[in-house]
Amino acid sequence: MSHEYIETARIKAGERPVVFYVDNHMRPYTGAQTVRRGWRMQDKRVRPGITDYYVRDEDGRPVLRIDVPSHDALTSWLIPLAQRLRNALGPDAKILLAFDRAGAFPEQMAPLREDGFEFVTYERKPFSLLAATAFQNTLKLDDETVHYSDARTNLGKARGRVRRIAMRMPDGRQINLVAVSGEDAPWLIGVMRGRWAQENAFKHGNERWGINQLDGRKVVAYPPDTIVPNPARRRLDRALRLARARDGEARRELASLPPDHTRRARLEKELAEAVEQQRQLLAVRPSTPKKARLADTELAGKLVKHASNYKTALDAVRIACANAEADLAGDLAPFLARPAEAKRTLRNLLAAPGHVRLGKRSISVTLLPAAGQPLRAAHRHHSQGSAGHVLRS
Repeated sequence: MSHEYIETARIKAGERPVVFYVDNHMRPYTGAQTVRRGWRMQDKRVRPGITDYYVRDEDGRPVLRIDVPSHDALTSWLIPLAQRLRNALGPDAKILLAFDRAGAFPEQMAPLREDGFEFVTYERKPFSLLAATAFQNTLKLDDETVHYSDARTNLGKARGRVRRIAMRMPDGRQINLVAVSGEDAPWLIGVMRGRWAQENAFKHGNERWGINQLDGRKVVAYPPDTIVPNPARRRLDRALRLARARDGEARRELASLPPDHTRRARLEKELAEAVEQQRQLLAVRPSTPKKARLADTELAGKLVKHASNYKTALDAVRIACANAEADLAGDLAPFLARPAEAKRTLRNLLAAPGHVRLGKRSISVTLLPAAGQPLRAAHRHHSQGSAGHVLRS
């Protein structure tokens, strides 16, 4: 199924590179099992769960999903996912990956370029702000005029150079893109603007299709030799941060009190305790590594991960249904007074009651939606198209 979606994306691309968006999505877990923790951007904190890496085509349609219980960084998965795409399209296909700042590191961009992949992403700060006169080109984006420049920048440490497309927005902000591609700058800017459709796809996928569902509850243990973050080191670092905060607070209050104040004795005692606690923690810290073998940590025999086969099978169905829904909504939208509500209208239509008739070679479903005359007319026009055959079957 993924191969078919990838091939469809290649056909749509024509002479341009085939664009694929790569992004991760942390699926939180609230059960009783001990699973690894990862950063969830929506919550701005670390939570137990699983990180899913999605590959989507230029229209935002999901192509494939890979679950990563170890929460590996995006930089670890860009090349493996790009290789999978190349295996599906062939060695001569031009593939362009679009991703966010989490993958915009020179250590990763250089190997992507050397392996023959094109890419575009945001440049991480800090970067130099250009004078207004440096933006010689203009581009119309919706109702805004954006000025941009197209130059080169060095990745450093003999990694070579890449393109830097600097945009000056109407409010004066500067946004930089870095890319390896022979395509024109306006097209690459449009590709990165399309990345926001991926964020909408995550929201729609969760609310409409339940991509955050656990589905399978079976768990398997990690091998004892697995390298994991050391929970003892995490606790030690947190205790050190708290001790330093106590130290700073005591010094701040002492600096504001006169020499003969009655609170000075208590604050000096607290300061001495905080300094001594820091000394003890710093003495233990070198012998407490950040990562360790699972068998050497307190998580031995407790840490598990969820088996992925059942979840993968259900998500394959979810991806197929989401893409079918997008196709049907695209056919229905031109007949609606509010085209943006095509998916909502389609959802109401498919949830309507009706009659099922079994034939020798087909199953016919007649739907009876609760809709006004304009919607009924749109449904009638829609059913006469090619998507109507899918709808009627």
